[in-house]
Amino acid sequence: MAKYIDISLSLDNTTFPWPGDTRFVRLEKKGSGIVSQLIMSTHTGTHIDAPKHFLFDKSGVDQIQLAKLIGPARVMAINSEKLITVKDILSAQGRSASGGKIQKAERILFKTRNSKLYKKGRFTADYVSLSLEGAEYLAKKKISLVGIDYLGIEAKSAPGHPVHKTLLAAGIVNLEGLDLSKVKPGNYNLAALPLKIKAGDGSPCRAILWR
Repeated sequence: MAKYIDISLSLDNTTFPWPGDTRFVRLEKKGSGIVSQLIMSTHTGTHIDAPKHFLFDKSGVDQIQLAKLIGPARVMAINSEKLITVKDILSAQGRSASGGKIQKAERILFKTRNSKLYKKGRFTADYVSLSLEGAEYLAKKKISLVGIDYLGIEAKSAPGHPVHKTLLAAGIVNLEGLDLSKVKPGNYNLAALPLKIKAGDGSPCRAILWR
């Protein structure tokens, strides 16, 4: 029997947003049943970025190919304290029990020290992020999806968002806000499905790993 691991963040009144973004709120309306109103950003908690997020004339989250969102994935342990470089990625490959170089159409999830930051209950800019050279390397590899265990894959201070733009322009799905604290590096199956928001710039999603 498959063992399923939920790598999504829970959404409740303790969910903290990206600075300046909309905080998650759920308002219950009770009558003969309960119907809730949700107030949140399209990039709340565990979420997917669509190309339109930073490439305004490109496609929305409803146009992402489902084949990129479901299938085999590799969790890589990254030891970097700040930026994930090509050297870090190659080192993680070498330590991986699954081994092998990154292949075209792969789904790569970076496990870093970030998962511990959620316990702070507030946003911190001191998180591990992907470097531009790392993004360019993944783009050349033509992977399908890259995920990371914090609210953004790119450093908060990065002017012009070059990492996002490089990945999205290459057709790579960004899966952000993962909780990989209980996940060991290795090979899994992944499902990460966003809401079908027409021309949406992104969407919260439920991300699941299993073997």
